[in-house]
Amino acid sequence: MIQEILKKIGFNDKEVEIYLEALRLGRSTPVRIAKNTGINRTTVYSVAKSLIQKGVLTEDIGQKYIYLIALPPEQLANMLEKKKKAIKEEEELITQAMEELSKLPTSQQYSMPKIRFIEESDLEDYLYKQTDEWNASAKKYDSTWWGFQDHTIVANYKKWIDDFWLRIPSAKSVKLKMFSNPSEIEKKMIDKHIDRRQIDFWGTGKNFTSSFWITGDYIIMIYTQNRPFYLIEIYNPVMAHNLREVFSNLWIEINKK
Repeated sequence: MIQEILKKIGFNDKEVEIYLEALRLGRSTPVRIAKNTGINRTTVYSVAKSLIQKGVLTEDIGQKYIYLIALPPEQLANMLEKKKKAIKEEEELITQAMEELSKLPTSQQYSMPKIRFIEESDLEDYLYKQTDEWNASAKKYDSTWWGFQDHTIVANYKKWIDDFWLRIPSAKSVKLKMFSNPSEIEKKMIDKHIDRRQIDFWGTGKNFTSSFWITGDYIIMIYTQNRPFYLIEIYNPVMAHNLREVFSNLWIEINKK
């Protein structure tokens, strides 16, 4: 019974055997413990050092021979105190590590993607709900929405788009620079002369069938060509950074021509 208890609180098999024998003898040489337990002397010496570290054994080296002395069973409480101290130190180190890691630039951190799938029945509400969050994220970088916009999103969610540019306060300092497939409805939107909304008709983009936006740390994909519509939102600073670089450089290159 006691052997199993000792193992559960951190003793290995040889530590249990040597500790119990030392406790039985009270004061003994490693040689005698080795003889009584059948464990070789080298191992007894090694295990005794471990038990001394645990605080349940001590040694008397003031005489001709080394004596091992088992401390009273109450000394097992020392093990608990040491564990508490170690846990406290570990907690402090973890807190310190979290604080230091949070100071690293976002692009240097490994970032686990957070993905949301929004069905058509909830899509319009989600657009309104997330607009402020998407705009706030964009403002952390260049205050710009990048990507490709399929013209069918304008046909199906024109009210949200109008509200975005004319009524939603968080969009006042936000710009949009996107490619789109040529369409009459998109040309009418351009005619409204919203300077911050820049659309470039990409001749080879006619085969795109969904909208693909990069805004701050978010990647947003919306399919509105055929029902059911849906939205996929990915929060990932690293992926968003790289896609933003792709579209911003593509925008510069195409507009040079």
